[in-house]
Amino acid sequence: MIGLTVLPELTIDRCERNQLRDVIHYFDSEVVFTPNQVHQRFLTDTVGDSVEVMTQPLADRRATQIAKDSDTRLIWAATPSALEETIQLTQTGTPENRRECYILTDQLSVSVDLIHLEAHLDGLEEYRTPFMEHGALDDFTHLTIEANPEYRAEWDGIDVQGVMPGANKQQGASGAGVAHFELQEDGIVGGKTRELGKFGLQAVDQIGRSRAETLREAGIQTRQALESASVNEVSKLSGLGQKTARTAIESAQVIEQGEVRKAPGASLPEKEPVFIDIETDGLNPTIIWLIGVYVRDRYMSFIETDPRKPEVALEAFLSWLSEFGNNRPIVAYNGWKFDFPVIEEHIGEHCPQYLDFWTSTHRFDLYDWAVRENNAALPGLTNKLEDVATALGWDPLDTGLTGAEVGRLFQRYAANPCADTELDWERHKRYCEDDVRALAYIYEQVATATHRMTVTSSGSGSTTNDSTSQGTLSDF
Repeated sequence: MIGLTVLPELTIDRCERNQLRDVIHYFDSEVVFTPNQVHQRFLTDTVGDSVEVMTQPLADRRATQIAKDSDTRLIWAATPSALEETIQLTQTGTPENRRECYILTDQLSVSVDLIHLEAHLDGLEEYRTPFMEHGALDDFTHLTIEANPEYRAEWDGIDVQGVMPGANKQQGASGAGVAHFELQEDGIVGGKTRELGKFGLQAVDQIGRSRAETLREAGIQTRQALESASVNEVSKLSGLGQKTARTAIESAQVIEQGEVRKAPGASLPEKEPVFIDIETDGLNPTIIWLIGVYVRDRYMSFIETDPRKPEVALEAFLSWLSEFGNNRPIVAYNGWKFDFPVIEEHIGEHCPQYLDFWTSTHRFDLYDWAVRENNAALPGLTNKLEDVATALGWDPLDTGLTGAEVGRLFQRYAANPCADTELDWERHKRYCEDDVRALAYIYEQVATATHRMTVTSSGSGSTTNDSTSQGTLSDF
């Protein structure tokens, strides 16, 4: 697996060294790419020799191998001759010794016709020709810097993943300034996007670009320096007062020390919870095909792999819940924004006999309770489940999947169920199980936390919901 981090030019112009180091550490990057060569020295000087720095070649007629390991290979190719060279390179050797190959290019550009709601992949015909001639359509995954990270689609056998944040506003990109991709040995791309303001001093609650600059001018360059600073020292700085200083210092302490701090009087439900997570076919789901449940140190999954049977997994879960989980709080992470309303909608559509039961249950959203209701400050550079759990010491499974990738793969399978599109069901079940167990782990850490918040704050990191992203052009 190769870890590729992509920084757009605008991000680099706004970036400072501690932020960049934070980015590299957070993503555990092996390769950093940015298009403008003017940033090469800044990147190389900042990250050192441990990370491969790549900028867009000016003379790019030849293929350039960026990185490789025992299973995967990443190559820059931006001309027909470079593509020919890449194909020949990857076809040498015995099939069992060949690596999964990813091509990074600027030759495929996604454009959108907003009148007819159609997407076009500009440059496809010329780009596709050498792969057709060599019978190599299925041998590569194509990463384009001319499309957003939220974009993934297949065009006449060319599997295209966008990697550049802000590449095309028509594609509905978020405000993320950094993108990271885990290039797997089986062609699966686990992608994450984060705003630049989630790193460095700006990861701290109440600290934006202006206040971060104020702190740096006062000699407080890092979160580590801020966590040990005094409230009196920070509150005297321009634009900062006692309450803001106290909140910022406490937020830095929570992040750096990896601990939960609860508000005075904050409490969790008394009864033993039922932890859940659902897997669907996207953010506007037509099916809940997997529900993971963890209760009393036991994990179980309710799954239906047939996309024509959207009621099966849901009905099995509700039947179990009504018998064994009744009167227990049902706990999800960001549940009020996704899991709970999706379940209710699908109950009404597919198994309405359980609707009254579901609406009478005690549903508890740990994210909502902690972050939106200010009952706890959570560690992690963001309040995402994976970030908080990892900051608290959780060791996640490396499935290489993300919520967006799970939804995309099931969409592809549902559109054409066959051996070529069928999911690795066990891998997806492990992904869901890991999320549910991570949720239970966070809940336990919150329940047993003894540290108290000294101020009512919004917690560390972002309070916005950025738990999932899904390509907006996949329906065109």
